[in-house]
Amino acid sequence: MSDSDESNSSEWENLVEVGNYPTLTEAHEHGLVVLAMRQPCWVVGPDVHGGYTLHAEVEAAPAIARELVDYAAEQQQPSAAQTDDAVSAAFPFSAGWGVYGLWALTLILIHGFQNSQPWLADRAASSSIALIKDHEWWRPFTALFFHADVSHLMGNLLSGMFFGTLVARSISPLRAWALILASGTIGNALTSALTWPEPFVSIGSSTAVFGALGILSGLGFAAMLRQRFRLPWAKTIAPVLAGIVILGWLGGGTPGGNTDVLGHIFGFASGLTAGLAVGHFTPTTAAAWASKNAPTERSGLA
Repeated sequence: MSDSDESNSSEWENLVEVGNYPTLTEAHEHGLVVLAMRQPCWVVGPDVHGGYTLHAEVEAAPAIARELVDYAAEQQQPSAAQTDDAVSAAFPFSAGWGVYGLWALTLILIHGFQNSQPWLADRAASSSIALIKDHEWWRPFTALFFHADVSHLMGNLLSGMFFGTLVARSISPLRAWALILASGTIGNALTSALTWPEPFVSIGSSTAVFGALGILSGLGFAAMLRQRFRLPWAKTIAPVLAGIVILGWLGGGTPGGNTDVLGHIFGFASGLTAGLAVGHFTPTTAAAWASKNAPTERSGLA
């Protein structure tokens, strides 16, 4: 690659311009791309506007032009550092593995104790009659820590790990898990209220897991609302629509099954409200299976 303002006419007859750049540095940078193709090139300038042109042999010009276009496209893609910065902005906190681990260990230990003391689940389950008629106020909360079997437990541990850590990274681990458990508790309480006076019993932490999904949707919705003057409504409500799709996919249960669909819906709705509130007041933040039930009661798993 050479710099030149003058060349003999016979040499320039076989050359064609393949690029025009405002600085000599950019011209040299793109010239190196041409040299990497094992093709000669010449940088000429500055011209009357202070720019520089890159020339190459006529026969190689089409291939060089394509390579330079590909190179320009690569340069426009965000770098790994830029991507990391964007992720850090969206998830400014740690995943809170310690808090998640404490929650998971608690569920595992309670499940082990539950196997030797089966009456505990009956005493702790969310129950419409026990809550509203007998005023056993703790049940919507304690039901979150009991599960029907190992698959029920593991499913909630895995989904809780995914959604819970995302919420933790968005609003901090302690606040995240406090809101997640609160959303699950409120979801259970609303389910009991809606099903009353019909007996309804439910256990499981997926009401809280879907509360976490709702929190994520609410945070996204709040962030989009701050851009409402620049975004169409279809994009503004996209986080909520995405959450509803995932809720239907993971939380809908199967026909004739014991899944606590109402608990999932109310847990999601509670989380959505909490996420929207947190997202609004904290602009930096800009998701099942068989239950023990009494013979005369319907049952559901959260």
